[in-house]
Amino acid sequence: MTSTTSNLRLPIFLLLGALALAAGVMLARLWLPEWQAGDLPSEERYVEQYQALARQVGIRLEPGEPRVLLTTGQGDGVATDDQGLDRYGPALQDNDGRSVRIRVIQTGTLPGDRTARELTIDLSPSGRPRALQWTLPGWDRVFAVVGPAASAERLRSISGALLRPGESLGELVPAAVAGSPAFLAPIQGGSRPEHIQLQTLPGGNVFLTRHPGPLQAGLERLDRMRLSDLLFRGAPPLLRLLAVAILFVVLVSKGRIDVVNGAILGALTLVASLVPGLFWAASAAEAVTAFLAAGAGALWVFLIWSAGESFLRAADPSFTTSLDALRAGRLGPRGGRSLLYGLSLGAALAGLELALRALAARLPGAWPESASVGLPVFRAGESPFGDGIALAGALVVVLAVVRRIVPPKYAPAAAILASALLLGPLRIHPYPLELAGNLAVIAPLILAGRRFGLTTLLTASLTSLLLPAAALSAWHLYWLPGTFAATAGSLTAILALGMAGLRRPEQVELERLKPPPFIRRLEEERRIRYEMGLLARMQVGLLPTRLPQIEGWEIAARSLLATEAGGDLYDFLQDDAGRLWVAAGDVAGHGYSCAIVHAMTTAALASLVTPERTPAEVLGLVDKVLRRGGHRNFASLALLLLDPATGKALLSNAGHPYPLALSAGEVSEIEISGLPLGQGPARRYEDISIQVPLGGVLVFCSDGLFEAVDWSSNPYGFERPQEVLRTLEDRSAEEILEALLHDWQKHLRSEEPPDDTTVVVIKRALTPGPSPGRTP
Repeated sequence: MTSTTSNLRLPIFLLLGALALAAGVMLARLWLPEWQAGDLPSEERYVEQYQALARQVGIRLEPGEPRVLLTTGQGDGVATDDQGLDRYGPALQDNDGRSVRIRVIQTGTLPGDRTARELTIDLSPSGRPRALQWTLPGWDRVFAVVGPAASAERLRSISGALLRPGESLGELVPAAVAGSPAFLAPIQGGSRPEHIQLQTLPGGNVFLTRHPGPLQAGLERLDRMRLSDLLFRGAPPLLRLLAVAILFVVLVSKGRIDVVNGAILGALTLVASLVPGLFWAASAAEAVTAFLAAGAGALWVFLIWSAGESFLRAADPSFTTSLDALRAGRLGPRGGRSLLYGLSLGAALAGLELALRALAARLPGAWPESASVGLPVFRAGESPFGDGIALAGALVVVLAVVRRIVPPKYAPAAAILASALLLGPLRIHPYPLELAGNLAVIAPLILAGRRFGLTTLLTASLTSLLLPAAALSAWHLYWLPGTFAATAGSLTAILALGMAGLRRPEQVELERLKPPPFIRRLEEERRIRYEMGLLARMQVGLLPTRLPQIEGWEIAARSLLATEAGGDLYDFLQDDAGRLWVAAGDVAGHGYSCAIVHAMTTAALASLVTPERTPAEVLGLVDKVLRRGGHRNFASLALLLLDPATGKALLSNAGHPYPLALSAGEVSEIEISGLPLGQGPARRYEDISIQVPLGGVLVFCSDGLFEAVDWSSNPYGFERPQEVLRTLEDRSAEEILEALLHDWQKHLRSEEPPDDTTVVVIKRALTPGPSPGRTP
């Protein structure tokens, strides 16, 4: 797709996103309670109602103005009867507290109790009380883990603030909320069935909430809050935090982490969450609490984004993100398109989420279990920025993990399903409806992230939360001017950045941005591994493709490569006199120079072997060839000149492990000393004469066989292969080789050998005859 075509499509995508958002807002205005509240009166009216309720239960408020804020309640504004929200019009929703609430907070005392507490009352837009809290302020509330709970009489007395004229509280029925003691009581004398939930905690803290529906509906609602239901809906936050923390630590330990983008996003989350918390803090304790909550949210964003982005980068070294260009001030058309595509997708998803919640509110037996926009939008530890970034980061983690464990063909579907199960933003009853809605929301995010990159994914996740908040705060601009300014301003900034990127020349993004240090290191490691693979293939290519077939002799050979290109070699050459030259050697080290010395040694042997020379003379000449090459690698080499007709042979050795001779059930080393080739002082090599009898066996092994160690660092050694060979004299050369390597691998078990291992077996048959050559 050309940039011109993309730029032409952008307005269409933006228009479609805006239309989807408008449709979602329209459905929300029709069926979602928090969107149905009309023009709210001024704060003074709610303050007067709050003060009247405080006097009603005998609470004496301290001097000063209370704090007033708009809220969507405490998550209890859901249908609890069989009728569902579709039977409730705006007036009934207001009465039931399903619409927005006005929360008023001030410190006061009760007669006979000198302990000052905070009285928090949630009022419906019409001024009816819906919930009440009577709690210790500041640190006292945080650390109130012991102390007497409020008595039943105190609960009944305070609950009077939630009752209307003509109503009374029925019998208290014991219950439990999140493991804490609680009571449910029916409201008698009301126009329709309702009940009150009363919860008391240590230190005399009290939480009261008025709920629609009969008492039995309240008991069923508490049953739905059991731990099994929470586990069924997905992994608990603690387990998700633990998994991400482990992934982060693993990446740090392996040096595969980049934290710059995560730190920037975490700082943005901290500011967005901390400033409102400090603004509303009425004491030092609340300020510290706000700081800790905001810090925890920022830390989560930092961990999950850094881990997800780094894990994805490590899996795909060619992966790039426009966030790097934005951070470097080099945002161009590609980055601009990523932002604008994300903005349009976020608008479409915002509209889709609002529509799904609205439809759930309309369907019989279904309801949304959380508000579409939580008010206050910015509060300690929570904000659309933190929630949006955290969701995008979690999706990136899932994408990266799925790419590692699922075949590419099924990776998108697996990532969508896993994310919908574990991370879905929708909370709808019943769960199958929730899962279907989350699949519909998550699928575009995952697919957009794969198609357009992390910037689009992050922008879409952010704007899907910012746009509903901006729309709702615009509807209540008197109450939420700061929220509207923050959300609308952020959306405007994203749009402006995207448009600015489109107007810049392509050249700003043509030059590749400098990747994080760990990516450069991974690229270097991958390059080295690729080149090591080439060297390993070259090493294998230098070995004989077929073994010689000599009447009366059996020959078997095998070279097992280690994890890197090493220098083991063997070769078989026949001179003009019909004699067989057998070479077995090992070039020290790994890598380029090792491969070069390997090739030089093989080539030198091929050109220097003649009938007039002995093995010692050939080794001397090969030593000169390697010295002229100037390489630091030295080579060990054992060279055998064998007369197949008589079994007589000359052997010379340049630092290679002593060959093993097997005859008449006895195994011995053929000791012949000599320094390796290519380095050190000038040297001369000697030949020794040996006789291979009928049935005799010669075995050449590289040091990789003897020095390989098991899990407890015990080497295979020199004695064990001799013990194995003593039992193999009646076997063929191929069987001897297989048995020796089998015993060696049995010693290693699951350990990887650190060096190449080569074994060459030459056996003289008991009776002359053709010898089958074997392809190594």
